[in-house]
Amino acid sequence: MDLTQPPPPLTPRQRRTFGLIALICAATRFLAMARTLWDWDEALFCLGMRSYDVTSHHPHPPGFPVYIALGRIARTVIHNDFRALQAVNLIAGMLVFPAIFFLARELRLPFVTAAIAGALCAFFPNVWFFGGGAFSDIPSLVLVVFAVGFLFRGCRDANAYLVGAALLALAAGIRPQNFLIGLVPGALATWYRARAAWRDVVFAALVGAVTVGVAFGGAIAATGGTRPYFDAAKEHGEYITRVDSFRSPARPPLWRLFDRFFIKQYQSLALGFITSIFVAIAIVGAIASRDRAVGWLALSFGPFAILAWMMLDRYSINRFSIGYCPLFAILAADGIRRLTRAWPSAEPIAGAALIASFFFWTLPALATVRDTVAPSLLAVEAVTQHLDPRADQLSVARDMDPFFQYLLPDYPFVHVLDKRALPLSIGNRRAWILAEADSDDHDGFVFHRERGHLWNIARRHYFDAGLIPVRAMPQFAAGWDASHRQGSEELRSMSGHSLTRLPPSAGETILRIEFRFPQAMLAAHATVSIVLNGRLVDRFTPAIDDDDREFHVSPAPEGAANMLDLSIDPPEMGMSVKCLSFGPE
Repeated sequence: MDLTQPPPPLTPRQRRTFGLIALICAATRFLAMARTLWDWDEALFCLGMRSYDVTSHHPHPPGFPVYIALGRIARTVIHNDFRALQAVNLIAGMLVFPAIFFLARELRLPFVTAAIAGALCAFFPNVWFFGGGAFSDIPSLVLVVFAVGFLFRGCRDANAYLVGAALLALAAGIRPQNFLIGLVPGALATWYRARAAWRDVVFAALVGAVTVGVAFGGAIAATGGTRPYFDAAKEHGEYITRVDSFRSPARPPLWRLFDRFFIKQYQSLALGFITSIFVAIAIVGAIASRDRAVGWLALSFGPFAILAWMMLDRYSINRFSIGYCPLFAILAADGIRRLTRAWPSAEPIAGAALIASFFFWTLPALATVRDTVAPSLLAVEAVTQHLDPRADQLSVARDMDPFFQYLLPDYPFVHVLDKRALPLSIGNRRAWILAEADSDDHDGFVFHRERGHLWNIARRHYFDAGLIPVRAMPQFAAGWDASHRQGSEELRSMSGHSLTRLPPSAGETILRIEFRFPQAMLAAHATVSIVLNGRLVDRFTPAIDDDDREFHVSPAPEGAANMLDLSIDPPEMGMSVKCLSFGPE
């Protein structure tokens, strides 16, 4: 493969075929257009459209400045935050097929193989679904794929090299990890351009640096300065390392997650198995024939795939795998080509059959998001329909916080952890919790979304959400001060020792406590003991100001009340509880 020479030009028939497939793929993007926002990240992006602030996760770090900028451009003609972001995704979704086709052609794959790769990627269930909402994944994907294709073309064309550098910078302005994808193609193109004219390299570097600088400089300025921005980014990175990455003690070992990241990421077990066979054929064939095209492709997207496997949330693989799905789409198409090499006419048939299988498997799931209002929005709407702030006390669980902030920013509420939260103060008002629910929850105003294939495609959150009444109250028996409010937070303080009577529970139960520790207590290395029904649950030395601890416990038998005993050593120390949750798993 000689990257200094252009690929063979398309014939008139091939150009017509390309145009027809591109038109079909573009038209089908409308089938995935969601009726409403649904997911946590969509709400954060909408909050970022309204008031950009990375420290408040509007949106979450690193702030996705290019995506928000594109959304605000669309917002000038589409007067709705969600619809504006959705329009950006719609346009990006329409460009998935041309982007993958362009990259495959630059890797010198034949026309039919490139067309299969592009259409296959466009109809991967996650690519199709997430392109219909307000997520950053598809715009990020399209920008970085075009960037890689132009950088490969830049080995022979100075203008393409400059375009590739600019597109890579824009892609990094959505997600900095995209630099990893463009690293090898950029280095290869730079080596060729440096041999031809150093000014090309200097100019491209300048364009890329200015683009990234403007994007993240704007994010820093909108957030309030360098220090708050980088503090928020650092804190978010530490959370990912502590909770999501291979360093988390709760995360299964990497070898157990290999199949989920690289074989089952297609959301359909059967179609994933078939596609993986084609991928394996392509890998074996490329190694045997020393195919440089597959080698360059692997060096482009492989490092990001490995990073995702090591660092990202294992419960969101269907979404995060979008970042490296071009690798598998092109490999699968190449595997079909190698398998049907003796029967060239079979290649388009086999490719079309696989694409059609993904199409018909995914299509019913898209009707659900296209035709129904998301439970997360219906639950928030229930607050305005059924609650009176004068007679009702509303608590909002953390999982519903961004929806509530976006839709009802001025409504009074108290932050809590989850649907099991217990009020820290008892008044005359009725207590309600706005929270993500489960499929078997029906008390109050709970809304459900049909699962089906959508359960495998979307993140498994917000299929159920509701406004749930608090039926059982705790009794703060001894050792507690009166509760007090700090904005939307309610706290209850204690010194030395406290007793709390928790309501009955059945079966395995979750006890969750969010503490706030004063600096004096941290400096003294005081010890906190948690005892439930006479059994020690935990004893620890606090290391941070705010600490959320969760335990799986066995409640008192036969519907008896549960006695929670909290104590501090030394007893002259004091602490506060921000949230107390107790209830069945």
